[in-house]
Amino acid sequence: MKKENLKIDSTEIAKLAGVSRSTVSRVLNNHPNVSARNRQKILKIIDEYNYIPNLNAQTLAGKKNSVIGVFIYEPNMRLETTAMDTAYFMDFTDTVVKEAFLENHQILVDYVKDFNDEKRIEAFFKNGNVSSGIFIGFLRDNLFLERMIKSEYRVVVVDYAKEINNMAQKTLYINTDDYGGVSSIMEKILEKNLKRPLIFLGDLNKLSGFERKRAYEDSLKNKKIDIDKNLILKSDYCRENAYSDMVQILKNDIKFDAIFSSSDNMLFGIVKALKEFEVDYQKLEIWGFDNLKYTVPMGFKTVSPMLKETAKKSIKFLVSEFVETRVEYTKTKLIESMIDYFED
Repeated sequence: MKKENLKIDSTEIAKLAGVSRSTVSRVLNNHPNVSARNRQKILKIIDEYNYIPNLNAQTLAGKKNSVIGVFIYEPNMRLETTAMDTAYFMDFTDTVVKEAFLENHQILVDYVKDFNDEKRIEAFFKNGNVSSGIFIGFLRDNLFLERMIKSEYRVVVVDYAKEINNMAQKTLYINTDDYGGVSSIMEKILEKNLKRPLIFLGDLNKLSGFERKRAYEDSLKNKKIDIDKNLILKSDYCRENAYSDMVQILKNDIKFDAIFSSSDNMLFGIVKALKEFEVDYQKLEIWGFDNLKYTVPMGFKTVSPMLKETAKKSIKFLVSEFVETRVEYTKTKLIESMIDYFED
C-alpha cells in the first residue's frame, strides 16, 4: 500500500531500512557497492513512500532548468562490447550536444539497463534535474518509455514507433526513413540482376530493424523473386553475430550474389569472415547502413541516416515555446563514394 502522502527523507529511509544514510545515498546513485539484501529493502521503502530525492536545489529555488537528458537503452552494459561502442550512438550524441549548445542548453547523457535505472531517470524529471529528454534505442512496447510518453514532460523518442500513442501529450516520434533507404539499396542490387542478396538483420524489436527487413522482403516480392530464408541472418545489430553468421554461410557453401548489412558495425564483422575465407569481397555488391566514418574510406557503400537533421529536429522540438505530439521522418542518402559527401 502506497504511503506517498507521508513525508520522508533519506535519513528516515535509512532508519526504516536499518542501514546508514550513506548506504541509502549509494542506492539512490545506483552505486554497485551495496548488498542485494540492503538494496532491495531500500528500494521497497522508496517505492512504498513514492520518495523522490532532492537532486536539484537550483530547480527548487526557482531557477529554470536548461538541461536536456539523452537516455540510451543498453541492457548489456557489463559486456565487453555493447551498442554504446558503435559510432552511431556516439555520433548522434555528439550532434545533439552541439545543437543544444547553440540553443543555450546543456546535455546529460545516461544509460538505461534495468528497473532501477528507470526509477532514477523518472526521479530526474520529477525533481527537475532535466527539463526534457531524448530516448533512443528502446525496444518496442517498453513500459517505462510509454509512461514517459504519457507524462506531462517533453519527450523525443528515436527509432521507436510508427504510430502515436493516443495518450501522448508532448512527444516527438522521430525516425529515419529506414524503409526508403533499404528500398533504394535493393533497387540498386536488383537492377544488376542480382537475385540472391544476403541480409544481416538488426534487432526486430526496434523499429529500424523491423523496417529494414520489411523493405528487403517487399523489394524481392515486387520483382517476383522468391525469398530464401537461408539468406536471412538474425544477427541482431551485433558485429560478432554477423561474423559468425557469415562464417556459417561460407562453410555451408550457401550461394549469394550480394550483401546488405542492416548496420555498418555488422558489416565489419562480415568482411572479417570474408577475408578469412579468402573471398574477393571487393567484387561483391556490398551495402551497409548508418554511414560510420570508416565505411566508405574502406571501399564499402552505405546509407546515411542524416543524424544531424534528426538531432536538429529533436532539439528544436524540446526548446520550442509550443509543442504538439507528432511523428516525423528524416531522409536517408545513399553514399557510394567520397564524392557523395559533397553533393546535395
